[in-house]
Amino acid sequence: MARLSAREDGGIVEDPRSLLQQRPSIEEISERYDQMQQRLLDRLNTEVGPLTWAVSDPVSRASCTEFPEIFDAESWVLESWRAPGNLADERWPRAVAIVAEITGEYGFGEPEIIVNRSGDHEITGNDQYGAVYQFGTAANTVLMVTTGCRLRP
Repeated sequence: MARLSAREDGGIVEDPRSLLQQRPSIEEISERYDQMQQRLLDRLNTEVGPLTWAVSDPVSRASCTEFPEIFDAESWVLESWRAPGNLADERWPRAVAIVAEITGEYGFGEPEIIVNRSGDHEITGNDQYGAVYQFGTAANTVLMVTTGCRLRP
């Protein structure tokens, strides 16, 4: 159970470490989001492609700005994926529907439009624990997922 502490304004907040302990581990969530990414890549390739996906960036790790006082917590940017070329504007709505459907199954909210103009589109979405995905198409089509803050083992 999470520990509680009082705020100066009289409200109650949960202890940051307790909040992090309630979240799946960094290994568990990265495995889950790797699975999500693979499903996205496969469906996008099949339904709006063909797309030739390749890893554009390896996994990277960063400290958590959300919980700076917790030194054994970090966030991972999972392998980022890129397919050469742009999705045609008429295929973009189908791509967004695929991304919204699959990411929704993994606890992400509705996509937020970042860019939506001819030949240049980008959406993002968040889950309840600070994980974020970005999906877009312009010169290339790209997919990136960040885990949100988790405790290291």
